[in-house]
Amino acid sequence: MKLFETILDFFNTYIFGPALPFVIFAIGSFLLFKYGGFLFTRQKKIVKVLTSQNTEEGMSPFKTAMLALASTLGVGNIVGVSTAIYSGGAGAVFWLTLSAFVAMPLKYGEVVLAMKYRVKDGEECRGGAMYYMRDCLKMPRLAVVFAVLCIANSLTVGNIVQINAVTESFRNVFSVNPLLLGIIISVVVFFSISRGTKRVSDITATLIPFITVIYILLSLFIIITNADKLYEIVKLIFKEAFNFKAMAGGVGGYTISRAMRYGVARGIMSNEAGSGTSPIAHAKSNLKSPVEQGFWGIFEVFADTVIMCNLTAFVILLSFDEFVIGKSISGMDLVIASYEKYIGDIAGVIIAVSVLLFAYATVICQGFYGAECVYYLTKKEKHLILYRYLFCLCVVYGSVAGSNIIWGLTDFNISLMTVINTLCIFVVSGEIKEITDGYFKKNKNPPA
Repeated sequence: MKLFETILDFFNTYIFGPALPFVIFAIGSFLLFKYGGFLFTRQKKIVKVLTSQNTEEGMSPFKTAMLALASTLGVGNIVGVSTAIYSGGAGAVFWLTLSAFVAMPLKYGEVVLAMKYRVKDGEECRGGAMYYMRDCLKMPRLAVVFAVLCIANSLTVGNIVQINAVTESFRNVFSVNPLLLGIIISVVVFFSISRGTKRVSDITATLIPFITVIYILLSLFIIITNADKLYEIVKLIFKEAFNFKAMAGGVGGYTISRAMRYGVARGIMSNEAGSGTSPIAHAKSNLKSPVEQGFWGIFEVFADTVIMCNLTAFVILLSFDEFVIGKSISGMDLVIASYEKYIGDIAGVIIAVSVLLFAYATVICQGFYGAECVYYLTKKEKHLILYRYLFCLCVVYGSVAGSNIIWGLTDFNISLMTVINTLCIFVVSGEIKEITDGYFKKNKNPPA
């Protein structure tokens, strides 16, 4: 067992650790130019699509985006950002934000492919990375491998890691018994995921905007009431952005901030660009245009990283000298301490409840992802039932889990998924460009 843990640690530290940010930056930058930089030249068109009213039957693009965001928003934005700042200094925020813009074309590409190669199954559509690996790349075995990895991901980083973060924060703030809380959450999760896609999407479409708005307003209140310090913070970010320590912490911090690699948990990337999970949600959209649904993928990264991560970062940087340098605390402790400085002890309660709600949304979304992959592999309802029972058992286990092997496995699993899927997007980037160019030619609109 110790040998297995050592091997995992070697792969995560020396292979995926340096390779993953490089792969994402290199391929993301390549795609940004290959797509013609439309993210910046066609902003008016993107905003028009995102704000247009949808009257078609089926799941709206807004609901699919909220379902995808349920898996990305939350603990990673809160804890991952504090870890990035702690490890790389204030300059990490610059590289984290820049990385988000590199991730957008990756997210866009995988959503476009998911929409293009989704299949109709009765009244609903099914799609995701495994479908375009099978039908576009003609690699059915790789699709099976990816589906298995996605199931494993849903049980570990999308479940055990999330629940462990919740029970840890509740134990610290409310002294709640972790196992009891885990059992209660597992029951709620079971009834949420057992009613299918519509039930999960309805919950996330209500919950995600509500929690996000509260977190944004709270963060903005602290930032605005300390507006006199913003100039110094921005100056500090740029000053520290261009030294080796900040670049290492920031670029790595993109992987961290998109994740819980260190801190409360390690491993999953916050906006999941390139990992191939969120296209499963986007494929459910009632939109007919792959490109327009791809715009929602871009919005997903923007909301997750550019807005949420930066809000957390600025609140932390308001207390940079006091906590990061002075007391050298990180993770959840750093976040709570930073918010408590400005709103008092109630901050611990608000953060703990936010983590619970965000994690609950993430868990039920990951349960949906896992179920879709089980269905892809077996096409049998009985296997979906077995998966849901296993999923809820993992919720209970996550409430008391503490094994380094679990965290090592989650790091390895999500990293492998991301490398496989990102390389697939790169291989078929020509087709994505063709679909994109065809859309803009058909919908002629001068650059914004």
